[in-house]
Amino acid sequence: MAVPAAIETDNINTPLSLPPLPVGAFAVFVKDPATRSRVEAELPLALTERAPIHVVAGGLAAAMHVTGWPAGLSGLILDIDDSSSPVADMAALIGSLSGDCVVIAIGQANDVGLFRDLSGTGVADYLIRPLTEGLLHKALEKALIAKSREIELRSARAALKAAAASDPSARRSGTEVEPLVVACCGTRGGVGVTTLAIALASMLGQARNREALILDLDMHCGSVMLALDLDATEALREALSVPARVDNLFVDQSVQRKSDLLYALGAEEALQTIAPPELGAILRIVSAYKGRFRQIVLDLPRGDPLIQRQALEAATDFVLVCDLTLAGTRDAMRLLNFAADAAPHLRIHLVASGATDPRRASIKLADLERSVKHKAVCQIAFDDKSVAAAINAGKPLNEAMPRSAMVKSLRPLVEVIRATVDHGDPAVGRGRPFWSKLLRSKSRIPTSTAGVGA
Repeated sequence: MAVPAAIETDNINTPLSLPPLPVGAFAVFVKDPATRSRVEAELPLALTERAPIHVVAGGLAAAMHVTGWPAGLSGLILDIDDSSSPVADMAALIGSLSGDCVVIAIGQANDVGLFRDLSGTGVADYLIRPLTEGLLHKALEKALIAKSREIELRSARAALKAAAASDPSARRSGTEVEPLVVACCGTRGGVGVTTLAIALASMLGQARNREALILDLDMHCGSVMLALDLDATEALREALSVPARVDNLFVDQSVQRKSDLLYALGAEEALQTIAPPELGAILRIVSAYKGRFRQIVLDLPRGDPLIQRQALEAATDFVLVCDLTLAGTRDAMRLLNFAADAAPHLRIHLVASGATDPRRASIKLADLERSVKHKAVCQIAFDDKSVAAAINAGKPLNEAMPRSAMVKSLRPLVEVIRATVDHGDPAVGRGRPFWSKLLRSKSRIPTSTAGVGA
């Protein structure tokens, strides 16, 4: 397929009209001769058996003056160097294009920030000049495959939504279920917050019979992905840097599946990398993930008030894990005051735990409750052997050691969190015997076996 000669546009401020283009056509706005030669050499190879290619000798500034874009345009490749505000111009341009159009930007600036900003506007890729051999071909193939998957997912969701709308029972058991966002934080290190958060996400997913997501917000030293034997990725950092990019396709591709009902997302940033999240980023990310996951558990870093505040604002419930020490009691009071200030709507759940046998603790559970003026939902059993077995297996504690004392001591917490939202849902807890309602779960276990192992 030969590339037609470029149409010259000397005055970029003149309105530009494109000729009628068939469905699936590509438009190219490139003025640099070397870049145009590379496009002419590689674009036909990537678009074999596709509609014609229309080339304009201009860049983003010229594209901004196109009076009307064809509705069936499949792709747009353009140079952004002639624009003084490439990100703003690109955002405005993409807003006028069809949602099925793939956009690839080309420029001279080797700037990661510019790449992220362009990605946030909807650009599939940003290529730096001079283009090396094969670079455009590979970028275009990758972008077309991703767009094809996005269109397929969009169509599948539309079909599922239509089916649910026509089925009253599906509506009752599906999207009408109120989402849960549970933030977990510990007063001191080593009290077992990550172990608890992973098990809580898994147990909530099983209890509500819906997919659950565990989100590790400790960007540098989080251990959720390590405990589940999953690979940490850059997706979470990308989401925190450009929250606008988190759409349905991003949600599906970023999470990692551990089991039928449990998914996880976490990062492992270099310690020298310090990049605080954009204001309101966590709230926007959680809102996007709630579209798929009806329960999300957030594992919060203990020493980052900025992330803690954003996470608490996005949460519906706050699980505070406190060890039975003087320092733990002090920090429990501080975190409870912090949570009340950051998010007064939160449902607070105090959990007693610790890295040692509570019989050796410096204070008693009653002393903790009296000091913080809050009753504990439960006291987590000290079960270091079961915790070690779960970590070695790369599974949540309730799946690796379902009969362990620690799992039993967690059940009251699961029931308390569920009770506020699932009392009227006929799909949740289906299959349980009628006499199960007559059993009262104990909120605490004997102090001689309470604590936590990790």
